[in-house]
Amino acid sequence: MGDNRIDVVVADDDPAVREALADLIDSHPDLELVGLAINHEQAVRAAVDHRPQVVIMDVHMPRGDAPSSVRAIRDQVPDARVVALSAHGERETVLNMLAVGASGYLVKGTPAEEILEAIIRAARDQFSMSAELLADCAEPLRRAERASWRFEDLVGNRLEDSYLELLGHAPCGVLIVGPRGRIEYANPHARHMFGYGSAELRDKRLRDLVPERYRTASEQLIGRVFTAPSAMTGRRRDGTEFPAQFSGGHLQGRQPRGVVFIADLSQLRAAESRFRQLIESSPDAMLIVDTGGRIQAANNRTEALFGYDRDHLIGRAVEALLPDQPLTVSLREWDDSLEEPVGHSMELVGRRSDTKQFPADVSISPLRTEEGLLTVLTIRDITEVQRAQFVLERSLELLEVTDRDRQALLSHLVHAQEAERGRIAADIHDDTIQVITAASLRLQQLRRRLRDPDEQRVMDKLDETLKLSLSRLRQLIFDLRPSSLEHGCLAGALRGLLEQIRTETGLTYRLEDRLTANPPAETMALIYRTAQEALVNVRKHAHAKTVHVQLLGLDDGCLVRIVDDGEGYNPLEVESRPGHLGISLIQERAQIAGGWCRIESAPGAGTTVEFWVPLGAPPDAPLGAADSPEGDPQP
Repeated sequence: MGDNRIDVVVADDDPAVREALADLIDSHPDLELVGLAINHEQAVRAAVDHRPQVVIMDVHMPRGDAPSSVRAIRDQVPDARVVALSAHGERETVLNMLAVGASGYLVKGTPAEEILEAIIRAARDQFSMSAELLADCAEPLRRAERASWRFEDLVGNRLEDSYLELLGHAPCGVLIVGPRGRIEYANPHARHMFGYGSAELRDKRLRDLVPERYRTASEQLIGRVFTAPSAMTGRRRDGTEFPAQFSGGHLQGRQPRGVVFIADLSQLRAAESRFRQLIESSPDAMLIVDTGGRIQAANNRTEALFGYDRDHLIGRAVEALLPDQPLTVSLREWDDSLEEPVGHSMELVGRRSDTKQFPADVSISPLRTEEGLLTVLTIRDITEVQRAQFVLERSLELLEVTDRDRQALLSHLVHAQEAERGRIAADIHDDTIQVITAASLRLQQLRRRLRDPDEQRVMDKLDETLKLSLSRLRQLIFDLRPSSLEHGCLAGALRGLLEQIRTETGLTYRLEDRLTANPPAETMALIYRTAQEALVNVRKHAHAKTVHVQLLGLDDGCLVRIVDDGEGYNPLEVESRPGHLGISLIQERAQIAGGWCRIESAPGAGTTVEFWVPLGAPPDAPLGAADSPEGDPQP
């Protein structure tokens, strides 16, 4: 790039680590992520394509090996530097990587700041190594044939500045002890760990930094070629103690010196304690199982659930608790897989110490450790869950039956209502209208016999009253059974209703019919009655000037939308008042047909009524009003 930013390629087959490294590099203002790789082949290809200053590479990846990849990158991109990254720090692997030209070697788990620092140092052609590897590899590196330097070149009467700089960036405490057992150098990490300044630590002995009970053990670290890490306790300047891991080595030069590496285990112990607390406080039984299916750890809830003491469980096969289950097969497949394992859950059968069995929900999660891949099993007794699920399913079945019965009852009520409307309309047509018509005829005969003008005017008014009664009765018959509806024309029936409202109130209407299929007779009657109820509300309460009615085909059903420009209302206030049953009736009628209803309104904003019903007969629907045996009366 044109600026001074360092181009970096990240190569790691673990997606979580790869993404974390990428985010870490993106967060640093001096670094630029230019490429990602998931195996050795891609790592070499990315280095050739992007020509970065630094490649940070996982040692153990598929499709190749790390030393070959380092050689290929150094041969094809001479300016690139490779920083090795690994979950393990075997001495042979570290030495091989350094021999082929790696500029650093870090173990996974190294703090993010130190990884960033190692990348920057590599770009400057400076070397970096995790402190825990340094003690293990220092002596073999000194003796290797490919290394021509000797410690005398690094340490004379004083340590060389570059070596001190390397120790200064070590992620652990480093002390260099002179031949008289006095501390000659302490890196910043050690000074911070023990709470001393640089001058204060000089000439102290290592035994001054540990409690008295560890003084003998601390002195044994000095003068040996190499000592394995030993758990002891450090003592700070203020007298407080902390758990620590000490390891030492021997640096041979003109004046032999010892080096001591110290790791503060406080955070590690705290993390282990939190992990144990998490396991113990879990409301579910938790087991840690190895790839052979052997139980390595168990919590209190496991003892309570299965009835075993945890000491009795450790080392036993997990089949003792989850018999005849395909569990250990899954664990072995994880161990052999090159891909990062992903947790999952299974419904299995658990067996208690008294041989009683119970249904169990088992969550299976991988846990990578230095000892290899382990598995965390979280086990929950789901007996009550299954019982509740059964009760819920039965309740839902009962609810469905009840709902079907309710819909059937409402459907029969609608049918009975339409039938009663038809009977009343027929009675009005066949009886009342006929009687009034006969009375009108006789009245006209009587009028012709009268000679007195006053008496004739009275008869004329009486005749007009009878004609008005006939007109209103005919309108009542239409309201009860619209002739258009009788002939299967929903739009025609609504148009007749709108015309009546326009005649009575002067309301302007627009009817839009986009239905492509005719509903069954009963569904048509229900749609009409629902729309009629909404339009009656418009006529009585809305004080509207216009109303727009739409019949739309939607999702194998009929959507009716009625929009007026009236005064509107607050639904929460109006719908709860006594006497305002129209809105409830609209909603009930839509539900009868298996549909839905939506009403929107606000003061001064008009009202929109929408309802949808499927174009099919509702459950257990009887014959529609048009199919009733009442006949087809005409006014």
